[in-house]
Amino acid sequence: MLQRTLIVDDSIPMHKLIKAHLDNAGLEFYSAFDGPSALALAQQVRPRLILLDVDMPGMDGFEVCRHLKADVETTTIPIIFLTADAQANDKVMGLDLGAVDYVTKPFKPEELSARVRAALRAKLLLEQKAMIDGVTGLWNRKYLEDHTAAQLALASHSGWPVSCIAIDVDNLRQINRNNGTPFGDEILRSIGSILLQQCRARDAISHYEQGKFGVIVTEMTRAGAGLLAERLRTQIENQLRTRLGKEVGTTCSFGVADSLVSGDTSLMERAHIALMRAKQNGGNCVSVARPLRKAPAKAA
Repeated sequence: MLQRTLIVDDSIPMHKLIKAHLDNAGLEFYSAFDGPSALALAQQVRPRLILLDVDMPGMDGFEVCRHLKADVETTTIPIIFLTADAQANDKVMGLDLGAVDYVTKPFKPEELSARVRAALRAKLLLEQKAMIDGVTGLWNRKYLEDHTAAQLALASHSGWPVSCIAIDVDNLRQINRNNGTPFGDEILRSIGSILLQQCRARDAISHYEQGKFGVIVTEMTRAGAGLLAERLRTQIENQLRTRLGKEVGTTCSFGVADSLVSGDTSLMERAHIALMRAKQNGGNCVSVARPLRKAPAKAA
């Protein structure tokens, strides 16, 4: 996917030069030639990166940067300043305003390309970090929701099902009460490790709430996902009977649903309803969502 990049410079030849230098960098270019249009375009297209000239008439690059960083909608967009002035004071000012880098004109094509790649890579790492659960190192709720939506959109075109496995640790509060929260967190990390070992590399595994995990399984119906859930249940029960020398007897309950079970609720909600049924059945078991019953046809 091309990454949107906004070039802001009052020189048309400079726009052409930058595009030529970054022609093979996987970027989709947008152009603004003054400060106000740059702010409007940044709001409209939400670029992944802004290359911003400092020396523009009217609103200069520093002022544009101030506005961008003051707006919650654009504050996280990385900015690389472009300028013909190599004075240290200007560089310091630009970086203090929130720019991630500074390139002096005339620039070498390989230097500009390297700095653009570095800025985009840093943004991606920050975005990924924001979607990582701090306890387990797995994906968090935000990633789970975004990934589920993306996979369901793909499935609507391909026809392949998407399954969701919702997992809840049985008696986690009691484990924490008896052994302390750090011990409970170690149990959660151990469960995460088992999930990573047993699931496919392309399956998305998240810890989306304290003691609750979600697995999004692509190209698999709820029947196949139910078998996977049973394998996970067995592995957790067998491997976590003891932990750190303590008898724990950790078990989990599982709810499974897929995109082929239609209804008014989301895929995750249907999996959670099945999970609640597993909890009501005593825990340490797998419950698979049932197809909705069709209403009987009315007599003519």
